Amino acid sequence: MNIEKYKSVIFDLDGTLYDNKGLPLKLVLADILNMWVLGAERLARKHIKGRDYQDAAGVYDALFAEMASVKRSLTVDKARRWYQDKYMPLQVSLLRIYFAPRPLCVELLEAMRSRGLKVILYSDYGHEVEKLDALRIPRDLFDGVVSAAKMGGLKPCQKSMERLMKLYDLDPATTLYIGDREDTDGESARPMQMDFYNVKANREAWDELLKSFL
Repeated sequence: MNIEKYKSVIFDLDGTLYDNKGLPLKLVLADILNMWVLGAERLARKHIKGRDYQDAAGVYDALFAEMASVKRSLTVDKARRWYQDKYMPLQVSLLRIYFAPRPLCVELLEAMRSRGLKVILYSDYGHEVEKLDALRIPRDLFDGVVSAAKMGGLKPCQKSMERLMKLYDLDPATTLYIGDREDTDGESARPMQMDFYNVKANREAWDELLKSFL
């Protein structure tokens, strides 16, 4: 990897800065009575991902409406309350108890900043600041922290990506996107001719990334 070409780095959060293996099961077990609502959220998210809704309000309105459409016994208001008051706070709590950043994650971020790179966190979920706090990753290691929903559409929405690049004045030619999923992170980067690095490409991928910057 020729790291000298990069002036900025975009990091995904879930699955990238920490290994999220086991999180789905913990979410189910921690709220087993609402497992059917979680299933509706997962399906609804797949239905709306990649579409542009202009802003976060539009994204969440679409998500909750789709959840209610998937499960007829679920109302939009109930979906919204479950997501905002239970589901996302539960994710944060589980991260705080059971999960930790990948090895030398903080040191990697510090090294990137010391090189003068602009470092942006771009999460597909909300509560991105609370998640960083739960993982004990200092917020000030990032030049920007934002969710795809706040940019108007879930990954791999290209309009969201364009708004992100404009918001933080990033050049795709000199930006490295680091994520863990080809279908969301990779497909966000590639149409913009941006280099993408998958930390789950193989067992050595994270270690190779560390070697490149540390």
